Amino acid sequence: MIKKITAAIAALAMTAAARSAAAASPTVEINVKADDPVRRISPYIYGVNSGVDLNAVSAGSFRLGGNRLSAYNWENNYSNAGSDYHNSTDLYLVQNVPDEFKNVPAGAALAAANEANGGNIPYRLLTLQMLGYVSAGKRGNITEEYAAPSERWVKVENRKSGEFSLEPDKKDGAVYIDEYLNYLFEKIGNSQSGTGFNAYALDNEPSLWSSTHSMVQRSPLTCSELIEKSKALALTVKDMDGNAEVFGPSLYGYNAYNNFQNAPDWQEIKSENGYRWFIDFYLDEMKKAEQESGKRLLDVLDIHYYTEAKGECGERSCSHYDNDGCISARLNSVRSLYDENYRENSWIVDSGAEFFPLLPNIEQSIDKYYPDTKIAFTEYNFGGGDHISGGVAEADTLGIFAEQGVYFASIWSFDKNGFQLAAINMFTNYDGAGSSFGDTLVESSVSGSDDISVYSAIDGDNSDTVRMIVTNRSIHGSSPARIAIDGSLDHTSAEVYSLSGDLAEIKRLDDIDGIKDNSFEYELPPLSVTEFVIKHESRSVSPVFTAVAAAAVAAVVSAAVMIFRRISKNK
Repeated sequence: MIKKITAAIAALAMTAAARSAAAASPTVEINVKADDPVRRISPYIYGVNSGVDLNAVSAGSFRLGGNRLSAYNWENNYSNAGSDYHNSTDLYLVQNVPDEFKNVPAGAALAAANEANGGNIPYRLLTLQMLGYVSAGKRGNITEEYAAPSERWVKVENRKSGEFSLEPDKKDGAVYIDEYLNYLFEKIGNSQSGTGFNAYALDNEPSLWSSTHSMVQRSPLTCSELIEKSKALALTVKDMDGNAEVFGPSLYGYNAYNNFQNAPDWQEIKSENGYRWFIDFYLDEMKKAEQESGKRLLDVLDIHYYTEAKGECGERSCSHYDNDGCISARLNSVRSLYDENYRENSWIVDSGAEFFPLLPNIEQSIDKYYPDTKIAFTEYNFGGGDHISGGVAEADTLGIFAEQGVYFASIWSFDKNGFQLAAINMFTNYDGAGSSFGDTLVESSVSGSDDISVYSAIDGDNSDTVRMIVTNRSIHGSSPARIAIDGSLDHTSAEVYSLSGDLAEIKRLDDIDGIKDNSFEYELPPLSVTEFVIKHESRSVSPVFTAVAAAAVAAVVSAAVMIFRRISKNK
């Protein structure tokens, strides 16, 4: 909800301490080079996972994933919770979907696509089953005596030898991925339909299967087993829909990136090939798979990232919003994605943090082992969804994703996430009318404060409107800023939108009029996300005025001609 607030009211809302701090703060210099495009911004970084209230956010992408999907049986909609909840087999994935999807094959997937389409989300990602077995269809908790293979499980096969059916045989002892895809194509279309799934993920967090799905994966999955499973499933997807993108391997966190959770065969593979970390190996193997098959089998490197940074209290991602040290830890933790000069307080740093900052290391591996592979964070969260610090951290995260060229990102955040969703809306729907940040990143710079970050964009190559999102990580004091637009056009006014304070709402503040020399000053509130929509207003002459002026000129010319003729006649 957008609320108009006058500058006078905003000024009254500032505490005396904040005003005093602002007066003492040096002016921050922000410069935007509007004519210097850096890269296109993927609209799919503004994504969410299923379960998020789509009425509260304008998302650019949508993912159906998580541990439940590993053992999801598309034929009957049963799934298994694994260690998340007593290895329970049930209909959890369809318990809250519309009735039309509850009792039909692939109900969870169809409902997810329907939800995403209803929210006008352009990109949809579905997780496919690679674990090996899915739930057979009997409710209840699975105990050791019924570990797979048993009557409580059904084997997953990538390909069916017979003809596909829209009424799958639930008694043939297997479920088939290609038949699943064919069913979805018939019901909602393929990746090019505009209503089907654009991409498919090769299951979920496989390095943890021996703990999350121990009733199926009895021992740790090896690196070699993962590659064989990945190649087979990816090839099935590409044979069924050559335009669909494949995401893999859905790594849960740092130890999975590093050594695939200490997989039994990792050390031998690493030493024989000189790999730095598991991501090198995975990319290299999937490139070899393309060379063997003649098809690119991996389009997007899929990882999960939940901050391990601890606050002053010693807890990771805590909710001690009255502790400045805890708030600062959250705000700074985003820097582990990109800043080589930052070291968070976490077990990762304690163990060396060889691959921090994360994104430059991933990009180095892609460049070396499998160029043109895209990057996705299909699950991530920096916490604080119910506090402005979480909103600021989320805005910084999205800005970093834009700067670093991330292709896809979907936050995993369900409860108390209002500030995070509002931060997404700052990029996708800041005015409540669908206006978005822009699709082309332009160069920005900040000097004078380590608490300020700026991200700027234009639409295409048109710099008539420059949008800037500025985050202020200062906890108590506002920050005076001088903002300059370096470009070929004169920008004379700006709309201002703000996310700050105790309400997870984007507020419309007073416009800035009469900007001169492409520069203006502004007071950035503490712990805030501020968006400036800076406009060039051309002084074009209206068609009506032009027509009237032309008629007047014609009349004057006509009169002059007549006078000239009379004078000539009288001579």
